[in-house]
Amino acid sequence: MEKKLDEKGYAGAILMDLSKAFDTIDHELLIAKLHAYGFSSNALQLILSYLSNRFQRVKIDATFSSWTQLLQGVPQGSVLGPLLFNVYLNDLFMFMDDVEVSNYADDTTLYACDDKLENVIQKLEYNSEIAISWFEHNFMKLNTDKCKLLISGFKYEQIWVKIGYDKIWENDKVDLLGITIDSELKFDKHIENLCSKANRKLTILGRMSKYLSYQKKKILFKSFFESQFKYCNVVWMCHTRQSNNKINMLHERALRLVYNDYLTSFDELLIIDCSVRIHVSNMHSLAIELYKVFKGLTNSNFQELFRRNTNSNNLRNQNDLLIPSIRTVWKGENSIRYFGATLWNSIPDNIKSIPTLTAFKSKIKTWKPQHCPCRLCRCYINGVGFINVTN
Repeated sequence: MEKKLDEKGYAGAILMDLSKAFDTIDHELLIAKLHAYGFSSNALQLILSYLSNRFQRVKIDATFSSWTQLLQGVPQGSVLGPLLFNVYLNDLFMFMDDVEVSNYADDTTLYACDDKLENVIQKLEYNSEIAISWFEHNFMKLNTDKCKLLISGFKYEQIWVKIGYDKIWENDKVDLLGITIDSELKFDKHIENLCSKANRKLTILGRMSKYLSYQKKKILFKSFFESQFKYCNVVWMCHTRQSNNKINMLHERALRLVYNDYLTSFDELLIIDCSVRIHVSNMHSLAIELYKVFKGLTNSNFQELFRRNTNSNNLRNQNDLLIPSIRTVWKGENSIRYFGATLWNSIPDNIKSIPTLTAFKSKIKTWKPQHCPCRLCRCYINGVGFINVTN
């Protein structure tokens, strides 16, 4: 997607919403699918027994309804529930044409890329019809009122697509699995939400700080502030400088509350805290994902973003990634596929060659890039602009 946008192309996604998805699973059809995937008769009988003879009732105050048997659906809140749902939904992917499908539990997203906007729309509409037909044949129902459309790429007008009998207009931003994604892929709104949540927690911590010991404040800081910026940080880490400044200001405020120090500089507080800026922590997380790429431990979608440097004439580069050619600043230079490759190549070989993931995670957290290759760490020179300082 990033590559196509960098080439001045288009990307589009439809976020589908299923009505009571976990409650509509047909037991007989689920068993038939498990049989097709090679489950033995004994295993099928065990799973059918697990799903059968379940009852539920409703309680209002001290009054109970009569018991009713559950004839469909998988138990929610269980370990097997999401797994059985994924098995039930798995063959949907076999019917898709010219689009990719991203699925997590009942969140299903179709996305497509192309040089022309009309081709993206055509792919999304065509495959949406296929998905709706599949849902109907598998006793599931798409809630078109809650479906959302996201289009990224230069255009003059607002775009819509037809899903079933409904017309879905594009959104400027959508929420997917706790991440706010905007059409420009800048994640400013998501970081604004993160900072707002973190700020509220810091306000509470500030009111309580004079009653708490240092150890308790440190625990609260780690639990309620830093945790806000750990979730899916590799996804949103390529953001704007303004967003980075907001995060740094909150981080500095948090450290001052913890250590009750309002004179020491932010960098000195980080040294005292034995920690790094959120941006550097995000780079550590990205480096871990890149290590998984080299070891074949990550999913294929992330693996496809990066290519090894196969230049056999230079053995020093055998642990490096190929720097992709780019055309634009925001969709190219500021993309994960470009920044990830440049970041990995800047990591010392003695760290990249560590044999195990556990050891790499421990070591990479002690590494601080001397000259970060990203746009956020460039210095501003009046009359010149932002440049990388390499002295």
